[in-house]
Amino acid sequence: MIASGISETILPLDQLRINEVGEVVEIVGNESEVHRLSEMGLHHGTRVRVVKRGSPCLLALDGKRLSLRLGSDVDIFVSPE
Repeated sequence: MIASGISETILPLDQLRINEVGEVVEIVGNESEVHRLSEMGLHHGTRVRVVKRGSPCLLALDGKRLSLRLGSDVDIFVSPE
């Protein structure tokens, strides 16, 4: 059973629109890249807001901004709020 208010939709991060918020549910890819993203604060459970789409994209998380080039090494999946 899914608790009320929790989205069942899981999307790639690059599908979120500007100012849309999502919670990271999974990061898949090269282990060293996944670890590096985790060190920068991007990991399972992190709430992110898209500031700018594209490559690089700009995300707001935990009071800071993170610029990422989403490529073939890592896939980030989020649950939109």
